[in-house]
Amino acid sequence: MIKKIEDILKDLGFKDSETRVYIFLTQLGEATAAQVAKKADIPRTTAISILEKLKSENYLTTNRYKGVTYYWVESPKTIVDSFENKVEAAKNLNGLLTDLYRSESNFPYAQVYDTKKAIKQFIEKTLISTRKKSIIYTIDAPNRGNYTKIYSENIENTMANQKIKKGIVTYTLIPFGSYSGIAGHKTENQVIKIREMPAGINFTASFWFIDDLMVHFSGNPPFVAAIKHDRIVQSMKSVYDFLWNISEAKN
Repeated sequence: MIKKIEDILKDLGFKDSETRVYIFLTQLGEATAAQVAKKADIPRTTAISILEKLKSENYLTTNRYKGVTYYWVESPKTIVDSFENKVEAAKNLNGLLTDLYRSESNFPYAQVYDTKKAIKQFIEKTLISTRKKSIIYTIDAPNRGNYTKIYSENIENTMANQKIKKGIVTYTLIPFGSYSGIAGHKTENQVIKIREMPAGINFTASFWFIDDLMVHFSGNPPFVAAIKHDRIVQSMKSVYDFLWNISEAKN
């Protein structure tokens, strides 16, 4: 259970040291910075810095008694409310900036991301900005674990749920003989059509096509190249369509 908590905290943006302090404080119930520092085996000044940062982000609550500050972990419900308030603020900002905002969609670009954090943020932003009822065309290598090397299963499930809510359908091409390596819950948690490419077409990286965006990425080492350009993406998509037509439907 601790490992799962650690993964969720990291998905929320916690650093390793912050994760340790948060978990130790949860176990202590209520504690001073000195007690947390001892439990986490870190300097007291470091513990104070981390505790105050988490407090400012509404993860912790404090009480001062006889000149001593005591910390305890805030209720998860408060954390949820805090994030909901941020989402509501972002929606309001979006409404206010609509007339000022110049969409990036009019400008071609090529971008590279080579850290797990940057790739995870890029994928999340891409899915959030994808229109409702869109189709995402992908080429994936199930046995390579490109996704699991970048983000946790918890985040993968969250993104799958987001696809369902937005009515997004996924068309996926996979290498010959790899369908048996796909876990059942990964096909059950989203609307997905899968075809297996003919033998001899080797593919170990992954491709996404979303409208005029093409994303090519690998999990080992983490690396993403994203191109937004009508003609380039349409040209590559025609190759995808050819492969789709000569591939075998699996579900």
